Amino acid sequence: MKLIYKSAIILYLLILTSDVYSQEFFRLKESMGMPLRSRVYNDIKGTPYFVDNWSKGIIKQANGQIFNDIELKYDQLEDEVIYKDINGKELGFAVPVIEFRIDYSFNGLKKSSLFRNGFEPFKGSTEKSYYEILYDGTFKLAKKNVKHIEQYREYNSAVTTKSIIERIKYYYFAKNTLVEFKRDNKSIQQAFGEKAPLILAYIKENDLDLKKDVDLIHIFNFYNSL
Repeated sequence: MKLIYKSAIILYLLILTSDVYSQEFFRLKESMGMPLRSRVYNDIKGTPYFVDNWSKGIIKQANGQIFNDIELKYDQLEDEVIYKDINGKELGFAVPVIEFRIDYSFNGLKKSSLFRNGFEPFKGSTEKSYYEILYDGTFKLAKKNVKHIEQYREYNSAVTTKSIIERIKYYYFAKNTLVEFKRDNKSIQQAFGEKAPLILAYIKENDLDLKKDVDLIHIFNFYNSL
């Protein structure tokens, strides 16, 4: 009798969870889903996406709504985040997404990356351009991977090859403005001003590498603690 009772409870919880999941996707589809613009990524070297696989994530809309546990992809060629509904259909967002987080695996490790837009336009970007927020303190560190397609032919070949080219840049956010951060001592001095000697000493003492994201995060965290 106890076994039957426990089984009934488990079945009820599964139905309830499934119902909540379906309601979330129904609400998402009704309020934000829109057909994607036509895009074809066949026969291209490289990936247009931040992560190739669909990954669970959270999105925040311009109207303040937040949706959790959504299947997301970030198309860096189009600079657009898309989602997959409960029926497996790929959709765009009718209501602008101002922030999203993607959880994914990289080399067997679980990772999470935060992206945000709304920054003042900077050298070809717009307010809709997304930046990966590496450090989200009072003095922020951001990263932008701009991708585009280039076509070329090998010597004596009639075949045209398409390849995705990446250009990664870093920025710090000061006085509501993005400033390029070139990851060298000169950038440290420009970014941190009178506290630059303390930062440079911290880098030397801890043998940090300005070319590594994890070390940059340590540096910005140390600065925010001063």
